[in-house]
Amino acid sequence: MSRAAPPTETEPIELGEDARELIAAELAHLVEGMPDERRLPFERLFSAVATGQVEPELAPLLERVVGLALDTGRARRLYRAEGERVLTDVFRRTPGGRELVRDVEAVNRALGAALAGRAVRGVRVGMRTLGHFTVELEAEGVSLTLAVRKDGVAIESVGAGG
Repeated sequence: MSRAAPPTETEPIELGEDARELIAAELAHLVEGMPDERRLPFERLFSAVATGQVEPELAPLLERVVGLALDTGRARRLYRAEGERVLTDVFRRTPGGRELVRDVEAVNRALGAALAGRAVRGVRVGMRTLGHFTVELEAEGVSLTLAVRKDGVAIESVGAGG
Protein backbone atom coordinates (compact mmCIF):
# COMPACT_ATOMS: atom_id res chain seq x y z
CA MET A 1 0.00 0.00 0.00
CA SER A 2 1.59 3.29 -1.07
CA ARG A 3 1.50 6.41 1.05
CA ALA A 4 0.36 9.66 -0.47
CA ALA A 5 2.66 12.67 -0.34
CA PRO A 6 1.63 15.35 2.14
CA PRO A 7 -0.60 17.91 0.44
CA THR A 8 0.17 21.60 0.55
CA GLU A 9 -2.19 23.98 2.35
CA THR A 10 -4.13 24.52 -0.90
CA GLU A 11 -4.33 20.95 -2.20
CA PRO A 12 -6.98 18.42 -1.25
CA ILE A 13 -6.08 15.53 1.00
CA GLU A 14 -6.31 12.37 -1.09
CA LEU A 15 -7.73 9.31 0.66
CA GLY A 16 -7.29 5.69 -0.31
CA GLU A 17 -10.05 3.13 0.00
CA ASP A 18 -8.96 1.93 3.46
CA ALA A 19 -8.89 5.47 4.81
CA ARG A 20 -12.28 6.29 3.27
CA GLU A 21 -13.88 3.27 4.94
CA LEU A 22 -12.40 3.98 8.37
CA ILE A 23 -13.19 7.70 8.32
CA ALA A 24 -16.73 7.04 7.11
CA ALA A 25 -17.23 4.66 10.04
CA GLU A 26 -15.89 7.27 12.47
CA LEU A 27 -18.15 9.95 11.02
CA ALA A 28 -21.19 7.68 11.29
CA HIS A 29 -20.33 7.05 14.94
CA LEU A 30 -19.87 10.76 15.68
CA VAL A 31 -23.11 11.99 14.11
CA GLU A 32 -25.20 9.28 15.74
CA GLY A 33 -27.57 11.12 18.04
CA MET A 34 -26.19 14.52 17.04
CA PRO A 35 -28.80 17.26 16.56
CA ASP A 36 -29.54 18.01 12.89
CA GLU A 37 -28.24 21.57 13.12
CA ARG A 38 -24.77 20.32 14.08
CA ARG A 39 -24.55 17.64 11.36
CA LEU A 40 -24.02 19.80 8.27
CA PRO A 41 -20.20 20.11 8.46
CA PHE A 42 -19.89 16.39 9.17
CA GLU A 43 -22.18 15.55 6.24
CA ARG A 44 -20.04 17.74 3.97
CA LEU A 45 -16.95 15.90 5.21
CA PHE A 46 -18.67 12.54 4.69
CA SER A 47 -19.39 13.46 1.06
CA ALA A 48 -15.80 14.58 0.51
CA VAL A 49 -14.44 11.40 2.10
CA ALA A 50 -16.66 9.31 -0.20
CA THR A 51 -15.04 10.99 -3.24
CA GLY A 52 -11.54 10.37 -1.84
CA GLN A 53 -10.61 14.07 -1.80
CA VAL A 54 -10.99 16.35 1.19
CA GLU A 55 -10.70 20.02 0.24
CA PRO A 56 -8.53 22.30 2.42
CA GLU A 57 -11.51 24.02 4.06
CA LEU A 58 -12.65 20.64 5.47
CA ALA A 59 -9.14 19.54 6.54
CA PRO A 60 -9.46 20.91 10.11
CA LEU A 61 -12.66 18.90 10.63
CA LEU A 62 -11.00 15.80 9.15
CA GLU A 63 -8.11 16.39 11.55
CA ARG A 64 -10.51 16.54 14.52
CA VAL A 65 -12.36 13.36 13.51
CA VAL A 66 -9.20 11.33 12.86
CA GLY A 67 -7.42 12.83 15.89
CA LEU A 68 -10.31 11.85 18.15
CA ALA A 69 -10.21 8.24 16.93
CA LEU A 70 -6.46 8.08 17.50
CA ASP A 71 -6.39 9.99 20.78
CA THR A 72 -9.11 7.94 22.47
CA GLY A 73 -7.60 4.62 21.38
CA ARG A 74 -10.76 3.82 19.42
CA ALA A 75 -8.76 3.43 16.18
CA ARG A 76 -6.54 0.68 17.60
CA ARG A 77 -9.36 -0.96 19.55
CA LEU A 78 -11.71 -1.23 16.58
CA TYR A 79 -9.40 -1.30 13.58
CA ARG A 80 -6.27 -2.85 15.09
CA ALA A 81 -2.75 -1.69 14.33
CA GLU A 82 -3.32 -1.45 10.57
CA GLY A 83 -6.34 0.81 10.94
CA GLU A 84 -4.45 2.95 13.42
CA ARG A 85 -1.58 3.23 10.93
CA VAL A 86 -3.94 4.24 8.12
CA LEU A 87 -5.58 6.93 10.26
CA THR A 88 -2.20 8.15 11.51
CA ASP A 89 -1.08 8.54 7.90
CA VAL A 90 -4.18 10.64 7.20
CA PHE A 91 -3.60 12.70 10.35
CA ARG A 92 -0.03 13.48 9.25
CA ARG A 93 -1.44 15.06 6.08
CA THR A 94 -3.80 17.44 7.92
CA PRO A 95 -2.66 20.95 8.87
CA GLY A 96 -2.03 20.06 12.51
CA GLY A 97 -0.41 16.78 11.55
CA ARG A 98 1.97 18.50 9.14
CA GLU A 99 2.90 20.98 11.89
CA LEU A 100 3.54 18.13 14.32
CA VAL A 101 5.74 16.34 11.77
CA ARG A 102 7.74 19.56 11.23
CA ASP A 103 8.18 19.95 15.00
CA VAL A 104 9.43 16.38 15.38
CA GLU A 105 11.84 16.83 12.48
CA ALA A 106 13.17 20.05 14.05
CA VAL A 107 13.72 18.29 17.38
CA ASN A 108 15.55 15.45 15.63
CA ARG A 109 17.80 17.91 13.79
CA ALA A 110 18.58 19.74 17.04
CA LEU A 111 19.28 16.47 18.86
CA GLY A 112 21.57 15.33 16.07
CA ALA A 113 23.47 18.61 16.11
CA ALA A 114 23.84 18.67 19.89
CA LEU A 115 24.67 15.01 20.44
CA ALA A 116 26.59 13.97 17.32
CA GLY A 117 29.82 12.21 18.28
CA ARG A 118 29.23 12.64 22.03
CA ALA A 119 28.95 9.77 24.46
CA VAL A 120 25.61 9.77 26.26
CA ARG A 121 26.18 9.59 29.99
CA GLY A 122 22.64 9.50 31.26
CA VAL A 123 18.97 9.60 30.34
CA ARG A 124 16.13 10.29 32.74
CA VAL A 125 12.38 10.56 32.16
CA GLY A 126 10.26 12.67 34.49
CA MET A 127 6.60 13.53 34.80
CA ARG A 128 5.65 17.15 35.41
CA THR A 129 1.93 16.46 35.36
CA LEU A 130 -0.52 14.16 33.61
CA GLY A 131 0.37 14.12 29.93
CA HIS A 132 3.51 16.29 30.29
CA PHE A 133 6.80 14.44 30.50
CA THR A 134 10.43 15.44 30.27
CA VAL A 135 13.39 13.51 28.94
CA GLU A 136 16.73 14.71 30.25
CA LEU A 137 19.84 13.72 28.31
CA GLU A 138 23.36 14.16 29.64
CA ALA A 139 26.24 13.81 27.20
CA GLU A 140 29.83 14.94 27.00
CA GLY A 141 29.70 18.72 27.32
CA VAL A 142 25.94 19.12 26.87
CA SER A 143 22.66 18.55 28.67
CA LEU A 144 19.27 18.64 26.97
CA THR A 145 15.72 18.54 28.24
CA LEU A 146 12.90 17.51 25.96
CA ALA A 147 9.29 18.36 26.80
CA VAL A 148 6.91 15.63 25.65
CA ARG A 149 3.20 16.39 25.62
CA LYS A 150 0.15 15.05 23.87
CA ASP A 151 0.43 17.75 21.24
CA GLY A 152 4.10 17.23 20.48
CA VAL A 153 7.69 17.22 21.55
CA ALA A 154 10.06 20.17 21.86
CA ILE A 155 13.52 20.91 23.12
CA GLU A 156 12.92 22.76 26.36
CA SER A 157 16.51 23.56 27.25
CA VAL A 158 20.07 23.05 26.12
CA GLY A 159 22.99 23.76 28.37
CA ALA A 160 26.59 22.94 29.10
CA GLY A 161 26.86 19.55 30.72
CA GLY A 162 29.38 17.23 32.19
